[in-house]
Amino acid sequence: PLAFEKEVDRLLASPAFGERFARHWLDVVRYGETRGHEFDFPIPNAWRYRDWVVEALNADLPWDQFVREQIAGDLIPSPRHDASGADRSVVGTGFWYLGEEIHSPVDIAQDSADRTDNRVDTFGKAFLGLALGCARCHDHKFDAISKEDYYAIAGTLVSSS
Repeated sequence: PLAFEKEVDRLLASPAFGERFARHWLDVVRYGETRGHEFDFPIPNAWRYRDWVVEALNADLPWDQFVREQIAGDLIPSPRHDASGADRSVVGTGFWYLGEEIHSPVDIAQDSADRTDNRVDTFGKAFLGLALGCARCHDHKFDAISKEDYYAIAGTLVSSS
Protein backbone atom coordinates (compact mmCIF):
# COMPACT_ATOMS: atom_id res chain seq x y z
CA PRO A 1 0.00 0.00 0.00
CA LEU A 2 2.94 2.40 0.51
CA ALA A 3 4.82 1.41 -2.65
CA PHE A 4 4.57 4.87 -4.21
CA GLU A 5 5.83 6.63 -1.06
CA LYS A 6 8.67 4.12 -0.68
CA GLU A 7 9.72 4.62 -4.29
CA VAL A 8 9.69 8.41 -3.90
CA ASP A 9 11.79 8.15 -0.73
CA ARG A 10 14.22 5.80 -2.49
CA LEU A 11 14.61 8.17 -5.42
CA LEU A 12 15.05 11.24 -3.21
CA ALA A 13 17.72 9.45 -1.16
CA SER A 14 19.70 8.55 -4.27
CA PRO A 15 22.79 10.67 -5.11
CA ALA A 16 21.43 10.70 -8.66
CA PHE A 17 18.61 12.97 -7.44
CA GLY A 18 20.98 15.89 -6.88
CA GLU A 19 22.83 15.17 -10.11
CA ARG A 20 19.62 15.18 -12.12
CA PHE A 21 18.14 18.33 -10.62
CA ALA A 22 21.48 20.14 -10.55
CA ARG A 23 21.43 20.02 -14.35
CA HIS A 24 18.41 22.32 -14.35
CA TRP A 25 19.98 24.84 -11.99
CA LEU A 26 23.31 24.72 -13.80
CA ASP A 27 21.49 25.64 -17.02
CA VAL A 28 19.90 28.65 -15.30
CA VAL A 29 23.25 29.97 -14.07
CA ARG A 30 24.92 29.33 -17.48
CA TYR A 31 27.35 26.76 -16.04
CA GLY A 32 30.16 25.63 -18.29
CA GLU A 33 33.61 24.28 -17.68
CA THR A 34 35.06 26.46 -20.43
CA ARG A 35 34.74 30.14 -21.34
CA GLY A 36 32.80 29.29 -24.50
CA HIS A 37 34.49 31.66 -26.93
CA GLU A 38 37.04 31.11 -29.72
CA PHE A 39 39.80 29.23 -27.91
CA ASP A 40 37.33 27.92 -25.32
CA PHE A 41 39.74 28.07 -22.38
CA PRO A 42 38.85 25.93 -19.36
CA ILE A 43 37.54 27.64 -16.23
CA PRO A 44 39.84 26.49 -13.42
CA ASN A 45 37.98 24.63 -10.68
CA ALA A 46 34.54 25.14 -12.26
CA TRP A 47 33.73 21.59 -11.28
CA ARG A 48 33.85 22.63 -7.61
CA TYR A 49 30.76 24.81 -8.09
CA ARG A 50 28.99 22.03 -10.04
CA ASP A 51 29.69 19.53 -7.26
CA TRP A 52 28.59 22.11 -4.66
CA VAL A 53 25.18 22.41 -6.38
CA VAL A 54 24.77 18.61 -6.44
CA GLU A 55 25.84 18.38 -2.79
CA ALA A 56 23.46 21.19 -1.76
CA LEU A 57 20.50 19.54 -3.47
CA ASN A 58 21.27 16.12 -2.04
CA ALA A 59 21.64 17.62 1.45
CA ASP A 60 18.26 19.41 1.17
CA LEU A 61 19.94 22.77 1.76
CA PRO A 62 17.09 25.22 2.39
CA TRP A 63 16.38 27.49 -0.59
CA ASP A 64 17.21 30.70 1.26
CA GLN A 65 20.59 29.28 2.28
CA PHE A 66 21.19 27.96 -1.26
CA VAL A 67 20.63 31.48 -2.62
CA ARG A 68 22.59 33.22 0.14
CA GLU A 69 25.65 31.02 -0.34
CA GLN A 70 25.74 31.73 -4.08
CA ILE A 71 25.34 35.47 -3.75
CA ALA A 72 27.60 36.02 -0.74
CA GLY A 73 28.78 32.69 0.67
CA ASP A 74 32.07 34.29 1.63
CA LEU A 75 30.27 36.68 4.01
CA ILE A 76 28.06 34.22 5.90
CA PRO A 77 28.69 34.57 9.65
CA SER A 78 28.23 30.84 10.34
CA PRO A 79 29.29 28.99 7.18
CA ARG A 80 28.72 25.30 6.60
CA HIS A 81 31.82 23.11 6.98
CA ASP A 82 32.56 19.63 5.69
CA ALA A 83 34.07 16.78 7.74
CA SER A 84 37.59 18.14 7.21
CA GLY A 85 36.57 21.60 8.43
CA ALA A 86 36.65 23.24 5.00
CA ASP A 87 34.20 26.09 4.40
CA ARG A 88 31.52 24.79 2.02
CA SER A 89 29.44 28.00 1.92
CA VAL A 90 32.11 29.98 0.09
CA VAL A 91 32.13 27.50 -2.81
CA GLY A 92 28.65 28.69 -3.80
CA THR A 93 30.12 32.03 -4.84
CA GLY A 94 31.53 30.19 -7.85
CA PHE A 95 28.25 31.34 -9.42
CA TRP A 96 29.85 34.76 -10.03
CA TYR A 97 32.90 33.25 -11.73
CA LEU A 98 31.04 31.51 -14.54
CA GLY A 99 30.17 32.91 -17.96
CA GLU A 100 31.48 33.55 -21.43
CA GLU A 101 34.63 35.59 -21.75
CA ILE A 102 36.39 36.71 -24.89
CA HIS A 103 40.07 35.94 -25.35
CA SER A 104 42.14 39.04 -26.20
CA PRO A 105 39.28 41.51 -26.65
CA VAL A 106 39.91 44.53 -28.86
CA ASP A 107 38.09 46.92 -26.54
CA ILE A 108 39.02 45.95 -22.99
CA ALA A 109 36.64 48.42 -21.32
CA GLN A 110 33.71 47.20 -23.44
CA ASP A 111 34.62 43.60 -22.70
CA SER A 112 34.70 44.30 -18.97
CA ALA A 113 31.29 46.00 -19.16
CA ASP A 114 29.90 43.06 -21.15
CA ARG A 115 31.20 40.54 -18.59
CA THR A 116 29.61 42.52 -15.78
CA ASP A 117 26.37 42.78 -17.75
CA ASN A 118 26.34 39.01 -18.24
CA ARG A 119 26.72 38.47 -14.51
CA VAL A 120 24.08 41.05 -13.55
CA ASP A 121 21.57 39.69 -16.05
CA THR A 122 22.19 36.08 -14.97
CA PHE A 123 21.81 37.13 -11.31
CA GLY A 124 18.48 38.76 -12.16
CA LYS A 125 17.16 35.78 -14.10
CA ALA A 126 18.34 33.19 -11.56
CA PHE A 127 17.44 34.88 -8.29
CA LEU A 128 14.87 37.56 -9.11
CA GLY A 129 13.08 36.03 -12.08
CA LEU A 130 13.77 39.22 -14.03
CA ALA A 131 15.86 40.04 -17.06
CA LEU A 132 17.95 42.99 -15.87
CA GLY A 133 20.03 43.50 -19.02
CA CYS A 134 17.72 46.10 -20.52
CA ALA A 135 18.15 48.33 -17.45
CA ARG A 136 21.77 48.77 -18.53
CA CYS A 137 20.53 51.40 -21.00
CA HIS A 138 17.10 52.49 -19.74
CA ASP A 139 14.71 52.11 -16.84
CA HIS A 140 12.93 48.78 -17.00
CA LYS A 141 9.67 49.30 -18.86
CA PHE A 142 7.44 46.84 -17.01
CA ASP A 143 9.21 46.15 -13.71
CA ALA A 144 10.46 48.60 -11.12
CA ILE A 145 14.12 48.18 -12.10
CA SER A 146 15.88 51.43 -12.84
CA LYS A 147 19.26 52.14 -14.40
CA GLU A 148 20.33 53.16 -10.90
CA ASP A 149 19.39 49.71 -9.57
CA TYR A 150 21.24 48.02 -12.41
CA TYR A 151 24.42 50.02 -11.85
CA ALA A 152 24.21 49.54 -8.08
CA ILE A 153 24.30 45.77 -8.63
CA ALA A 154 27.01 46.13 -11.30
CA GLY A 155 29.04 48.38 -8.99
CA THR A 156 28.90 45.78 -6.23
CA LEU A 157 30.30 43.18 -8.62
CA VAL A 158 33.00 45.41 -10.06
CA SER A 159 34.16 46.46 -6.60
CA SER A 160 34.29 42.84 -5.36
CA SER A 161 36.98 40.26 -5.77
